[in-house]
Amino acid sequence: MKFVTIKDIAKKLGIDHSTVSRAINNEPGVSAVTRRRVMEMVKEMEYVPNMAARGLARAKSNTIAVVTYSYFSTFAVELMRGIEAEMLNTKYEMLYYSTSMYTFIGTSGRDAYIYEKILNEKKADALIVFSGVLYGRKNITERYNKAGIHLIFIEGMDTRGSRVHYDNEMAAGIAVKHLKERNRKKIGMLTGNTIVVQSFKERKQGYLKAFGPNERREAEANIFEFTEVTSEMAVSAFNFFVRNGIDAVYVAVGDEFALSLIKEARKAGLRVPEDMAIVGQDDTITSYAADITTVRQPIVQMGRKAVEIAVRALDGNDASLKDEIFYPELVIRKTT
Repeated sequence: MKFVTIKDIAKKLGIDHSTVSRAINNEPGVSAVTRRRVMEMVKEMEYVPNMAARGLARAKSNTIAVVTYSYFSTFAVELMRGIEAEMLNTKYEMLYYSTSMYTFIGTSGRDAYIYEKILNEKKADALIVFSGVLYGRKNITERYNKAGIHLIFIEGMDTRGSRVHYDNEMAAGIAVKHLKERNRKKIGMLTGNTIVVQSFKERKQGYLKAFGPNERREAEANIFEFTEVTSEMAVSAFNFFVRNGIDAVYVAVGDEFALSLIKEARKAGLRVPEDMAIVGQDDTITSYAADITTVRQPIVQMGRKAVEIAVRALDGNDASLKDEIFYPELVIRKTT
């Protein structure tokens, strides 16, 4: 099957191929009548732009790369719902990579390999990073900037790049405030790795700030932090909270972990919320289906915003660095 080119369209219309190119790309210097004739012929001949050829001509890939820490985490899946929907409205292609960061073996250097590959092989004109920073050889962020690759970090940050993030401190503060209003006396927190994950670090800070100066040492002792998801994690967390006499938990790692904790409490004969109140995080489909009180994070909209920033920069409309913040909202259901 022979692919139709702009030269084929030009020959059919009896005009120069550069005129066809300008008409298709909505560039100036083409009359309305000619532009209409070209677009009608594009439809008739079923012309599809050759993005690879365009990239070679312009030293561009016409691609936005997305790097996640895991293909399967709920947060990553929700972000991709927004990213995919927004990408459909653009002329750009998408590449999607996972560093497999939070596993027993770690990335095994895969994160640095991916970021160097995108840069050195000119895989993308913009890069969206989930919950992290760039890894690679010396001065990788500066090298991305020098190459003209736009960086957008979702729930992460580096020395340069646009940010799309969420007020995690406020989210934790809202959760603790709500539990206090429910007359809970000893409030714990379940979180992931606060050293590696910026959002977890910020939620921990927000949790501790929600207590008075004289209460913070005890509050910190009531935090269960894990670095790896295992089949025993929920059991270990639940036993920790029971030993500490906890009557309420803010599950800062997400609603699916809140559900796991609820299951362990019920297996042990505890009533939720009477014996142990639980607040989740994010307001995903899990919290809706299980009637979990949670703190909403507009994850899908954050994904859309990251693409919007990338596209505006690539289209030449606005390449300035952005700092877009989204705010939490308490959603009260049956677990408090």
